[in-house]
Amino acid sequence: MRIITFLSKIRRKILALLLRFLSPAIRIWENHFFHSDKKTEHPPVFIIGAPRTGSTILYQALTNAYQFAYIDNTACAWHRNLRFGLWLSRRKYGDAPHDNFKAEHGNTSNFGGHAPSECGQFWYRWLPKDRHFIDHHEVTPKMVAEIRREVLGASACLQRPLLFKNLNAGQRLRLIHQAFPDAKIIFVRRDPRFVIRSIRKARQKTGTRAGQWWSIMPPNVDDLLALPEGAMCAAQAYYLEEQIDKDLMSFPEENVQRVHYQDFDDKLIHRLGAWCNVAPREGGELPAFHHDDPHNLPRQEREALASLAEQYPFKKELFV
Repeated sequence: MRIITFLSKIRRKILALLLRFLSPAIRIWENHFFHSDKKTEHPPVFIIGAPRTGSTILYQALTNAYQFAYIDNTACAWHRNLRFGLWLSRRKYGDAPHDNFKAEHGNTSNFGGHAPSECGQFWYRWLPKDRHFIDHHEVTPKMVAEIRREVLGASACLQRPLLFKNLNAGQRLRLIHQAFPDAKIIFVRRDPRFVIRSIRKARQKTGTRAGQWWSIMPPNVDDLLALPEGAMCAAQAYYLEEQIDKDLMSFPEENVQRVHYQDFDDKLIHRLGAWCNVAPREGGELPAFHHDDPHNLPRQEREALASLAEQYPFKKELFV
C-alpha cells in the first residue's frame, strides 16, 4: 500500500512538472483561441462565506443542476492555463452533470475529474499562500488584467458565467471588485453554533493543534491565535463574515444574494440559477439537503456552543 501511495505521488509530481513545462506554449494557443476581442455578457459568480457553512454542497448542487462553467478537477490540473483546462473539460464531458455530492473538507480530488474543484492553485498565481485578506493597495493593474483575461476569456468561449467556490475569495472582495465590478456574489451563512461545532470537528479530524490556525484567515488572524480553541473557532467565523459584510458594500445590492444553510432546498437552487440567468442542465439532479436542529445536540454541548457564540455579536437572525 505504501509503495502504491509513493508511486502515485511520483506520478503526480512528474505530471505537475510536465504541465509547468508546457504552460508557456499553451498560453500562446490560449491567447489566439480565446481572443481578447471576444466579449462576454456573463460576469463571474462567487460563492463565499466562513468555512463549514454549506458552501461546498451549494456549489455542487448549482453546478450539477445548472449550466454554469466551473473548474472541475480536470480543468484545475491546468490551473496555469485555465482557459485551456476549461476548454479541455468541455471537450471531455460536454454538458453532462457531474453527479458528485461528496467532498473532504471542500476537496473533491478523490471523486473524479468532473467533480467541482475549489482550485486555489489558480488564485495563488497572483496571491500569497500565507494569508488570505487582500487590501486595495495590493491589487495591481497587471494582476487585474491577467485575471480578467483568464476568467472572461473562458466565459466568452463557453457562453456562460464561471462559478467559483473558493472561500478565500470572501477575503479578496477588494480585488474581485476591481477585476469584476459586475460580479454576482452568493454569501452563505449558517447558525454560528453549528459553524463553531463543525470547525472544531474539522480541526480534530485534521490534527490541528491548539494555537494553530485552520482554514480561511481573517485580517486579524494573528490576534486570534492566542485564544482558547473554542473561542478561536467562534472568532474565526465572526471576523470572516464581518469582513465580507464590509466589502460587499462595494457591490450593487442586486448583485448580492445572502442565503442561509437552513434554507437550502430545491427551490433555493432554482431561484439562484434563474438569478444568474443560467439554463438548467439536462439530467442534473439535486442532493438531499440536511438542516440543523439544536435540539438534537446534548444539552451540555448546546449550552457550551451558545456560550462561545455569545462572545461575538452574531446577528440574531442567523440562529435557528
